[in-house]
Amino acid sequence: MNSSPRIAFLLAAVLAAAAPVRAEDFQGAAHPFPYDEAPFKYSEATPQDPIAQLQAKLDSKEAKLHFDDQYGWLPALLEFFKIPKSSQMLVFSKTSLQRTEISPQNPRALYYNDDVYLGYIPGAPLMEVSAVDPKLGGVFYSIEQMPARKPKFTREADCMRCHASSRSMGVPGHVIRSIGTDLTGEIDAQTEFSSIDHCTPFEERWAGWYVTGQHGSQAHRGNLIGPKALALFEEEPLYRGNLRTCVTLKRYGAGPGSK
Repeated sequence: MNSSPRIAFLLAAVLAAAAPVRAEDFQGAAHPFPYDEAPFKYSEATPQDPIAQLQAKLDSKEAKLHFDDQYGWLPALLEFFKIPKSSQMLVFSKTSLQRTEISPQNPRALYYNDDVYLGYIPGAPLMEVSAVDPKLGGVFYSIEQMPARKPKFTREADCMRCHASSRSMGVPGHVIRSIGTDLTGEIDAQTEFSSIDHCTPFEERWAGWYVTGQHGSQAHRGNLIGPKALALFEEEPLYRGNLRTCVTLKRYGAGPGSK
């Protein structure tokens, strides 16, 4: 077989193999994936993620967590999972399981490493915790912010409303949002940038978040609380940018590592 027929044959084979694949099945797809059906059965499956492993150690008394009077389980979990306090990020948009507890004066603090994410809100009854499972993807939990001899992590099905949607390509996963708010942290859907990833332009990132640090002439949407601030940003892109500290955070704080 000379080169031209060989190429035609290979191309035909590739097209035949790809025929059942729909355009919406490629990376970036937004349609829901049947992750609760066989063979995955996400909700029924027993996770093997770091939180599940910790729970097993707590149940067998192989591990023990200390409850802190001010921050609850947060310091113990930071230490156990070796999550640096410096990983702290602060989000004031009401985009959480405990949205009523969040405001610009009481932001949610997120701490993370490659495998575990901790969500802490001062005064909230729960800590929100998630982890990456090698087979299931993102798995989401909560733990009551109350002292207990045997702390219990509970899987949260409600998290799937956002964490298994078009934002996560239809499967359970972690997402980040950039969405403007009013003065109370209530979100304004018309200001959201729907796709936030490593390709998102810097100027479209961080709406609904506190951002400190020097970034020069690069503009971002952090620190903009309310429609007036968003409007000022459009006129003056570095408005509320290049902040060394945030007055709101300096006054209220949000957990270990607040700046």
